[in-house]
Amino acid sequence: MLDTKEIIDFFTLEQSHAKKELGQNFLINKKVCEDIVNLLSPLNNEKVLEIGPGLGALTDILIKKNYDLTCVEYDAKFVNYLNLAYGKYPNIKIIKNNIIKEKEVGFDRVIGNLPYYMTTEIISFITTKDTILKECVFMVQKECYLRLTSLEGKDFNGINVYLKYMFNINACFDVKKNNFFPVPSVDSIVFKMVRKEDSSLQFGLKLYKVANCLFINRRKTILNNLNMIVKNKENTAKIITGCNLKENCRAEQLTINDFINLTNILIQDGYIR
Repeated sequence: MLDTKEIIDFFTLEQSHAKKELGQNFLINKKVCEDIVNLLSPLNNEKVLEIGPGLGALTDILIKKNYDLTCVEYDAKFVNYLNLAYGKYPNIKIIKNNIIKEKEVGFDRVIGNLPYYMTTEIISFITTKDTILKECVFMVQKECYLRLTSLEGKDFNGINVYLKYMFNINACFDVKKNNFFPVPSVDSIVFKMVRKEDSSLQFGLKLYKVANCLFINRRKTILNNLNMIVKNKENTAKIITGCNLKENCRAEQLTINDFINLTNILIQDGYIR
């Protein structure tokens, strides 16, 4: 992996700089990189995706484990570097693209240091589009992780409901900001998401739709929000009371099981197909 001087030299040669608006902060601690990669548990013949490899801090370790590895990188200068550094290896495919614009996503394991401004969008895309996904290992800004995993208050949202149903999510370790160059303003956290064996992506997507609907206007009651799906307030009220909920409560007051029960009734009654 590149050290600080080598990263500076790279940008000098490219007559460029690390772009703060793209969340370009590069890991310079090899031990941290090894610890992140070692959280993955791929089996033989499984496909691994690395999102936003940048200058290859994780790629350098992943490639030597002989995984069937695909790297998706948006920045052209990093793609050129990755091709020069790792293109000779037969087990790697390097793609220049924004990950959320990839048309075909089919990976068993996903790993990446996600930019703060796209963390939720990337996780939502990967977990809803990839039908064979078993596990993710991500590093994100600590506040992003706390928002994604919150089950109450202002940070509780549709994506949180969906992820809680689909995955077991566990924080693994913190990464202090001085492990990056340039040094970011906040610390990061590495966490692991493992697909629950009893989860169904088909149901999960419907649950996600219902949860997003209920959170679409946080100040409105679940009666008003849910009625956007049912389109009949009397029937909406029956569904809500059938789940032992009050019509005037709000989405952030519900439990994960409440969302699941509401979704099941909406499916059963033909409001969601």
